[in-house]
Amino acid sequence: MITVIVQLLIAFPKLGRLFFAIRNAYEKEIFSRRHNKHTTDIDDWVRNGSAKQSADIPPKTEQPRL
Repeated sequence: MITVIVQLLIAFPKLGRLFFAIRNAYEKEIFSRRHNKHTTDIDDWVRNGSAKQSADIPPKTEQPRL
């Protein structure tokens, strides 16, 4: 199976470039969507100061003594 794929890519180098171009465009789109979502989440969190604190963090955490 792999040998057939390699032979096809050797025979048709443009096909390989096309696969890489599609993969790169997909990665750029995923990065852009994640970045936009995280930016929106951070903006919402900063603007909404009265929101509940995360359940993972106790409300008053002691500071370590040095």
